[in-house]
Amino acid sequence: MTSALLIANPSASQFTGGLHRDTMRVLTRRFEITPVWPQSPEHSRIAAREAAMAGVDLVVAMGGDGIVHHVAQGLIGSRTVLGVIPSGTTNVLARLLGIPAKAGSAAKMLAADHDVRASSTVEVRADGPSGAWTAHAVFSLGIGPDALVVAAAETEPYRKYRFGGLHYATTALNVVWRDIRKRRPNLTITTFSDRPGIGAMVQFHAQYTYFGRVPLHIDDEQPDPMSVLTIGRLPVRRVGSVLRRAATGSLGEVRSLDLDRGVTRFSMQASEPVDVQMDGEHYGRITAMTATAEPGNLRVAVPQASP
Repeated sequence: MTSALLIANPSASQFTGGLHRDTMRVLTRRFEITPVWPQSPEHSRIAAREAAMAGVDLVVAMGGDGIVHHVAQGLIGSRTVLGVIPSGTTNVLARLLGIPAKAGSAAKMLAADHDVRASSTVEVRADGPSGAWTAHAVFSLGIGPDALVVAAAETEPYRKYRFGGLHYATTALNVVWRDIRKRRPNLTITTFSDRPGIGAMVQFHAQYTYFGRVPLHIDDEQPDPMSVLTIGRLPVRRVGSVLRRAATGSLGEVRSLDLDRGVTRFSMQASEPVDVQMDGEHYGRITAMTATAEPGNLRVAVPQASP
């Protein structure tokens, strides 16, 4: 029987013990499944990495995008397939890849015939007050403003679980008003040239979202491999335009925002520490970073394509 690991986050907003038991029951139809209850994000990464090194066929992340992000860190570049049982607030990667939104349906998809998609990631090497580190973004990467929004949203987990995308939207507006509108350029993003700014947003999938069903597009073209939007400044008078154009992928047309397409690698240098987020996980503050596109280096189980 095919081997599999189920790494679950019981703190996820939609997680229940009954849902976990149902998932285990469905997966045992096809897999010799081992449940893992991680004690920390690092435990999730280690368990996934050890499973990949042992030749386990499938490692399933059950929870929200946080557990998916941390499990993926241990699987990137391996032959082991990532399975996703969405039971979090927004479940962005599941939406991007067409994985069923209901946990039961996602489990049945894994237990039946499914396809394996090679999904792209971005390797991030960063340095800051806490030292140097390396990690991989699975669907989103942001420096400055959107990382501040993620950090602020995480301070009120109850509102995040209860209101989901609405919580992120109201948090974003509050952060812009209190902080971001006052900021002046304090970093340089280097793609094909140097661009000063207060932050950057990176797109390496067709879209992503923290706002429920509302997609965000930095660019209306498919990233190949990355599109990088440098945020020069973000005064309040431009917020409305930014929100409108984020839904259509024309952010590069907003004054003080610069869009670079076809980026394979870029770097960031900051005169003072700036916040960074990956996949909705706040990674703290950094002063230097290099990001490199890694096309197709994460294998993910997705629904079988129609004939």
